[in-house]
Amino acid sequence: MAVQVKLFSTLVNASKTKQPQFEIDWRDGLTPQAIIDGEGFNERDQEALAVAVNGAQAEKDHVLADGDVVDVLVNLAGG
Repeated sequence: MAVQVKLFSTLVNASKTKQPQFEIDWRDGLTPQAIIDGEGFNERDQEALAVAVNGAQAEKDHVLADGDVVDVLVNLAGG
């Protein structure tokens, strides 16, 4: 049982795993926020992050299911 995690390219060097894509063991109650915390992103960095679950924008407190794909992205603003 696993969750696939994909990090936006500019986040890889700042992450604990230093990998653009990896799997983590799924557990009941797992959220993207827990993954972000586990990757060591500080509070300031986290303000600039957004997540997508299975290709759809999601909140960081979204409860994940086994087999989900989580993309951790940089939230870019502009127009």
